[in-house]
Amino acid sequence: MIIMTALANDNDKDFMVDLYRNYYGLVKKTVYNITHDTNVVEDLIDDTFLKLIGKIPLLRTFESCKTAAYVVYTSRSVAINFIKHRDVEKKHMYYGEDTDLAETVIDLKGGVEGMIISQEEASEMKEAILRLPEKEKDLLYFKYVLEMDNEELAEVLGIKPGSVRQYLTRARRKVQKLIHKEVV
Repeated sequence: MIIMTALANDNDKDFMVDLYRNYYGLVKKTVYNITHDTNVVEDLIDDTFLKLIGKIPLLRTFESCKTAAYVVYTSRSVAINFIKHRDVEKKHMYYGEDTDLAETVIDLKGGVEGMIISQEEASEMKEAILRLPEKEKDLLYFKYVLEMDNEELAEVLGIKPGSVRQYLTRARRKVQKLIHKEVV
């Protein structure tokens, strides 16, 4: 709770202490459900409450249910940004002398031609996905990169669990249409 020293007035400190006590568990559960990494949960909880310090005037105007929703939304945002940043770092990771780069080479049937075709298809798909709205990009990212199940997706994106399949189908169809438009 070192972050409390950044607050100038006692009313804000008391408000943040109460917020921390009341929502710590909810923030921890939300962050863990997204990251599944106990090593970073506490840091992300601190990051969440640091973000909330700047929103004290807004938070004071909310009723408790809106406050809870805002806190969950903020903690989800912090966790998702962490995951995205971590994935970018992994993509650009330095391979040391001990790493066998041969293990990272994709073995494609069809030789060089098959590899070129696969790269072109992957590039087209990436371009199409980047043109999707943010919610659909996130949905596909969470499902296929982070391998989240439908229940987790529903919770993270704030949609009904029964609707996840429909949202995924629509997003995939949009990607197919975008790819088809590029080819034609």
